[in-house]
Amino acid sequence: MNDAIALLAISQLVCLGAIFYLYTQVQVLKSSSPIRKRPPSARVQRMIAPAELGSPAAARAARAAYGASRPAPAPSAANAATLAARIGESGVDVAALARRMRKSEEEVRLLLRRQGIAG
Repeated sequence: MNDAIALLAISQLVCLGAIFYLYTQVQVLKSSSPIRKRPPSARVQRMIAPAELGSPAAARAARAAYGASRPAPAPSAANAATLAARIGESGVDVAALARRMRKSEEEVRLLLRRQGIAG
């Protein structure tokens, strides 16, 4: 048993020595070679400073240009009924579902209500 512990200690020291040697070699390589900057690619254009939107009208115009986010369509009644039946058979554990979804229990209850699953 003592021999095994001694061999383990020696192997650990050898590994630490090897890691220290590699670290010093990497530091030597870093210090000896200067950092070379590559010229920017011809395909990449320099970005100009972002424009400040000063008025609410400009903000509305920008929002309209990028499109307003639309809420997800409500599920059909048949789809909601099928989903509710499947979850009803297995039982809804809101706490476990909230942990899996990384949301609060209240958010999960609200989502279930929106889907027509839980009342």
